Amino acid sequence: MSSDKEEKIFLENYDPYDYTPMAVTVDLVVFGITRTISDNYRKPDSQELNILLIKRDMMPYKDCYSLPGGFVRPDETFIETARRILREKTGLDNIYLEQLYTFDAVNRDPRMRVVSCAYISLIDADKAKIDNACWAGIAEAEKCNLAFDHNNILDQALMRLKNKITYSDIVFNMMPEKFTISALQEVYEIILGVKLIPAAFRRTIAEKIEQTGEYEKNSGHRPSMLYTKKHI
Repeated sequence: MSSDKEEKIFLENYDPYDYTPMAVTVDLVVFGITRTISDNYRKPDSQELNILLIKRDMMPYKDCYSLPGGFVRPDETFIETARRILREKTGLDNIYLEQLYTFDAVNRDPRMRVVSCAYISLIDADKAKIDNACWAGIAEAEKCNLAFDHNNILDQALMRLKNKITYSDIVFNMMPEKFTISALQEVYEIILGVKLIPAAFRRTIAEKIEQTGEYEKNSGHRPSMLYTKKHI
């Protein structure tokens, strides 16, 4: 008997239910910078690093907050599931996604054995149309007892973000198209948790940005030049 026929017979008699069933989900840590416009020209606008959370309306962990996520459908890849969830929660397509880690603790879900493939997403919060979700400050989210193992996922995502912005340009996914250097520096400082020297920051970022020839509007002081990410 040929190997092809042997394999056909094997597959016809193969029963996947001989093994314990296991589900796969995708969970998303969606980072965005929210901006509050100051009504006092003497005070600058404020920025805050936020993540997207949802309040669960079903068991388990009913009424608890969690990261947005969902089960992988039979006809989807992990990245397709991630894009679907983002589209449903933010109304956005073609946004930054990066696979973070696979979380496979045996008892991470009380329903059954569930393995989660987690992703990081960076978006411009001003463009998102949030549906059945809310923005939460990082400090607030870290103090919150999130559902499942989502506090652990958040910790891992924050570590990845802090490490990666020092050698990549992913931060621009959270910035508006046009921004001041001081606003960009503040975002770096918020994420890294340190104050940066303006002159040193300008040298570090110089090759990644370019002037637009425009200045910020409605400024009570000397208006600052607006920049944009340099497209190479």
